[in-house]
Amino acid sequence: MISSVVMGLAAAANQPNLLLLFPDQWRYDWDGFHTLNTGELPLNTPTLHQLAARGTRFTQAYVPAPVCAPSRSCLASGREYDEAGVPSNFQNDYPISQTTFYTLLKDAGYHTMTTGKDDLTKATQLGYRNGYQNCSYCKDGDGLYHQAELGFSDGLRYSGKMDVVDTATPHEMYGYYLSNQTTHIGTKELSGWDAHVACMKGNFDLCTNTTFYGDLYEDTYTGNNAVELLKRKPSGKPWFMHVSFPGPHPPFLVTAPMHDSVAGRVWPGPTDYTKNVSDVCFSTGEPQKNFSRCNYGAEIEHLDSLFKQVIDTVEEMGELDNTIICATSDHGEMLYDHGDTGKTMPWQGSSSVPLICAGPGISENVTVGRPVATLDVSGTFLDFAGAKPVEGMTTVSFKSLLQKGTDYKKTVNSGLNKWRMVVQDATADDGVTKGSFKYICCEDKCPGTPSTGPQPKNGWMEMLINVSEDLFDMHDLAPQNPNLVAALRAELPPAYAAGCAKISEH
Repeated sequence: MISSVVMGLAAAANQPNLLLLFPDQWRYDWDGFHTLNTGELPLNTPTLHQLAARGTRFTQAYVPAPVCAPSRSCLASGREYDEAGVPSNFQNDYPISQTTFYTLLKDAGYHTMTTGKDDLTKATQLGYRNGYQNCSYCKDGDGLYHQAELGFSDGLRYSGKMDVVDTATPHEMYGYYLSNQTTHIGTKELSGWDAHVACMKGNFDLCTNTTFYGDLYEDTYTGNNAVELLKRKPSGKPWFMHVSFPGPHPPFLVTAPMHDSVAGRVWPGPTDYTKNVSDVCFSTGEPQKNFSRCNYGAEIEHLDSLFKQVIDTVEEMGELDNTIICATSDHGEMLYDHGDTGKTMPWQGSSSVPLICAGPGISENVTVGRPVATLDVSGTFLDFAGAKPVEGMTTVSFKSLLQKGTDYKKTVNSGLNKWRMVVQDATADDGVTKGSFKYICCEDKCPGTPSTGPQPKNGWMEMLINVSEDLFDMHDLAPQNPNLVAALRAELPPAYAAGCAKISEH
């Protein structure tokens, strides 16, 4: 008995803590390391730069499905989009009979924590819409619906953005928090809930710098909750925490200080859009909700400060040297590239996100240009924890890439609705990499096709893009590269491989 206890303590000592910082709708080139083809991006992200200096940054990280619940379900399940069981945002919750990597970490001895909008019960809004079926102890605002079944030891879970105000009165944790706060317009009192609803719905008679501020902001609330979870975790155990910030997902609602902090900067405009104008913010002293690049930038800079808050807490606890930190996202945001907003599309702005990892055993100040799947954050964390994926999981570890190695899968896949895609480094006969190529196959026309894209043929459309050189998907190389197209097409699900093969039929 004594020897087994000693062995258990030794194993725990060798298991690093794992911290996943996970904003929502954060596109790959808005991380503070990029210059857009329309101009310099004046984004200040000192925490991300510090993280990259002590870790490894990936320039081509692709999500398994560029929309909230499916992407997060792929990550949780360690499975590709077609196997994860959540095809869209509101069709169904995560199937709890399917093992998550959170459960595997917990089984490996980790105290597993989550806070924010994990969206694994998005369809039922944390059980509110189905009366907390099969959960006799669940109640409005406690966030406990399926928390244990998903593999979490502790959590502070809630909805995000418009889902919070989807009901006339609060129904989840953040809404109840707001309802217990009091704000003021002059001598008039206004609950934090009423102020938040006003701001989210554009009523700026009630949404002012005295009613919408600081700790009432949902990303700030999430950062504070992450600190709370860290402070109440048990000692002597390795821990994992997933911090799911609701921003910078639309609406791009920002407090007055957030908005004014980016005032006067010129934000470069979108690519392939007739209204290709730069975006300039002016100081107003009041909250703003415009769908603007400056507000998007303000949200990201605020998130960077919250990353620092959480990381500083880990350091103050004396645990930073034994903590692996990864920062990434569930999908991007088009920001009017090709005239589109939102996500759900195969183009870089939608399907590619930042990914930076740092901590013990990770190479410092390294940039990796090879395509990598955010789905494999699951497999990588399991690898560092000394755990293994279970049968049915397809996630693999990119730990080798974090240590200047090359042992990683050759292709990265993504898809949603009626399109699938695969990304792979193409290597010439002399062993020199020609670039990373993205092959996209769509049933009918691809959603939000760039103005230079081809037309569907025989009910299908395909594009081949050298994403090492063409970061805005403007140049289709499929006609000139039939062999590469055929090779990448074979990596798609059979129905899509067969469908896009029809394009070459006469």
